[in-house]
Amino acid sequence: MIWVEDGASEVRFQCSETKPNIFLIGDSIRKGYCQTTKDDLADVAETFFFTQNCRCTQYVIINMKRWAGFFDKPELVNVVHFNCGHWDAAHWNGHPFALTTPNEYRKNLQIIVDLLHLFFPNAKLVFATTSPMNPNGSQGNNPRTTETIKEYNAIAKEVMEENQVPVHDICDFMKDWDSDQYTDSCHLTHEAFAALGHKVADELKNYI
Repeated sequence: MIWVEDGASEVRFQCSETKPNIFLIGDSIRKGYCQTTKDDLADVAETFFFTQNCRCTQYVIINMKRWAGFFDKPELVNVVHFNCGHWDAAHWNGHPFALTTPNEYRKNLQIIVDLLHLFFPNAKLVFATTSPMNPNGSQGNNPRTTETIKEYNAIAKEVMEENQVPVHDICDFMKDWDSDQYTDSCHLTHEAFAALGHKVADELKNYI
């Protein structure tokens, strides 16, 4: 496994010829669980991810071709587990408009699915829903609520159903978590991130 920072174009992901290859795409929630997921799958798969935050749907669209270029053989990628939603639903710096409207979110997710099929032609796609906000009601500098997250997740589920992409419902998995498992409005404790990483690994075993 090789980690790359944004802009380190000279570094490459070297796909395994003997084990399934998995690519994880997502925001800071993915950053929190990806190492645990990688460790859990070490014996059965090669897991790739960026140390950078993959941010919003627009950012994923813009960078997809470049990200595919990090792989020596993108056609050997077997599974792409992807998510974006927190940034899209957020009202950055408290602005009344969300970064991405629901209609734009729907369109952008369709573009992402199309690009994933284009650049990783043999990969099974798995979409992960966006995790809920801290149940204590805190919303941070870029506010959004769990109810808004659920609305965006519902849109994502519709898009994925239309494209026959299975959904890993992280939001449902975390629905009963309490505020003790959060460190701020949306990020988790080390232990909670590990629990989420184990869950992602277990889910991915269904597709390799």
